[in-house]
Amino acid sequence: MIIARSLLIGAILALSGCSLGGEPTVRSFPTAVENTAVPTAAPTAQPSPTTENPTAPSVAPTARPSPVAENPTTIVQATPTAGLCQHPYYPVVAGASWEYQMSGISGGTFVRSIINVRENGFDDQDVFSAGVTRQGRWECREGNLISLTPGSGTSVIASNVQANFTIESNTGITFPADPRPGTEWAQTIIYRSQQTIGDKSMESRNELNLSCKAIGTERVSVPASDFEALRVDCTTQLGISIAGAPAFNMTVTGSSWYAVGVGWVKSRDSGDMGVTEIVLLSYTIP
Repeated sequence: MIIARSLLIGAILALSGCSLGGEPTVRSFPTAVENTAVPTAAPTAQPSPTTENPTAPSVAPTARPSPVAENPTTIVQATPTAGLCQHPYYPVVAGASWEYQMSGISGGTFVRSIINVRENGFDDQDVFSAGVTRQGRWECREGNLISLTPGSGTSVIASNVQANFTIESNTGITFPADPRPGTEWAQTIIYRSQQTIGDKSMESRNELNLSCKAIGTERVSVPASDFEALRVDCTTQLGISIAGAPAFNMTVTGSSWYAVGVGWVKSRDSGDMGVTEIVLLSYTIP
């Protein structure tokens, strides 16, 4: 019973992070910052009218740049889009949070939040109404978002349960930089899990395989609002071995929807344990 419960907890949490609640035209945002800088340079080109007066060429160029400094608006607006981790389908902003409702084989709510943002990565956290907390670490590489840990988390803490993960290998990407319809991607994570329930401990070796394809834009209605969202279909396979022998295998297929400027708004997955649906209740993005 302890082993079954431990495996179930590990499986659900490992699979939960695969529904990115995802992110990635990462590179397009930095270029957008560069483009916004170009218009600020344009006013310095306005001295061209003064070139019509050959007697003031030395004065006009030095006098005209000052109005550019009087308009700091473009600089302030550009700062939120700075960094490699910004993505239209998953806003990476420190302090941003999304509340979700689960139904099906798993019930209750959870809140996902961005707790730290680095130049080339970020950390997120899920706090479930059932008392489980999951923390994860992400990397932004060449515009792609990559979960560095299974289920986006290195550690999961529940009531009387502690699970820690050690990564052996991590290849592929979790969400591509340009998920236009027809784009396909995959990720494989092999990791060891140390799970403790009360005074009982168990170690397992796990392999998580994720394969996805962007389908297209669809209209989605959830409690938070109505969205035009990108649909992504994924198949996730999780294999767990104990003492070198296969102990648990699970395959989950489903769809997730992501809205520009909002992120993950809905998912519906089905597998050996049944169907789970997750919808966005509310969100706050500073």
